[in-house]
Amino acid sequence: MASDWEEDEGLPEKRPDQRQRRRGPSRSQVVRRRVVAIASIVVVAIAVVVVLTSTDGESDHETGAKASHKAAKGGEEAAKAKPESHEVTNATPQADWKPYTGPVPILEYHVLGAPPEGAPYPELYVGRTDFEKQMDWLEEHGYEAVTLEQVQEAWYHGGKLPPKPIVLSFDDGYRPQYTFALPTLRKHGWAGLLNLKAEGSELYESNVKAMIAAGWELAAHTIHHLDLTELGPAELEEEVAGSRKILQKEFKVPVNNFCYPAGQFNETVIEAVEAAGYTGATTEIPGFAEKNAPYELARLEILRETHVAGLAADLKNGEGETAKGGG
Repeated sequence: MASDWEEDEGLPEKRPDQRQRRRGPSRSQVVRRRVVAIASIVVVAIAVVVVLTSTDGESDHETGAKASHKAAKGGEEAAKAKPESHEVTNATPQADWKPYTGPVPILEYHVLGAPPEGAPYPELYVGRTDFEKQMDWLEEHGYEAVTLEQVQEAWYHGGKLPPKPIVLSFDDGYRPQYTFALPTLRKHGWAGLLNLKAEGSELYESNVKAMIAAGWELAAHTIHHLDLTELGPAELEEEVAGSRKILQKEFKVPVNNFCYPAGQFNETVIEAVEAAGYTGATTEIPGFAEKNAPYELARLEILRETHVAGLAADLKNGEGETAKGGG
């Protein structure tokens, strides 16, 4: 190495065939070697301390790091176990809501979209553009959607409702009720009423849970969507009381209301609905729902040819009754 040779000023450049006399290390070399030696000793000492510490147990730093990691992991698990609420505005009473016991319009929807070729009941399909326009029209004219449970709370227990309440009900459990109705109503801050068949709907369990999380009410619509007026006592009880038990167990919500399939009911069916513990039931009787007929709640059925004009006409026909019962 060049540092091993004396570097006197004027010394000629060493040639390969020229041997030079080796001298002892210079003062600077001695200093550098001492520094290296001391540094080596320090490194060894630190290594010994680390080994001893790890032998006795975890260091404070290591323990703290693990504790922090465990706490962070626990927080993540807790967040997963308790998902963030996605409730819409009207899922809870608002500042301008007031006591109300008058008639309330309940709209009845089925499938949102165009009917496929050969659909058995094409009139039950409401175009999605139509649906959006109807929701916009309702908001522009002061209506605010609430659940039937909120209406009943106002009717019978002194609860409050918006100035112009309306219930938006969706029967059976068609897929677009989740994919289209849910986000459309969310834009307005509204919740809906899902009348769900306990078996055979198009909705996944996760879909229904998402609707409930947004503030929607879940109501029973039997198990198999049968004409209840043609059933014997045991089968009637299964369809009415059994559907409620299934939905309560699966979705962990009260399920306080019932919807008659195809609007078919009689006194025997009403008795079965009351016996099952429901507080109300919706029909297909045209008109506004009223508090003195809890198991014969009227609805306004919205069909493919209703459009905004038909919706406006139906609501206008019932405004007089609403004004008389409000307050």
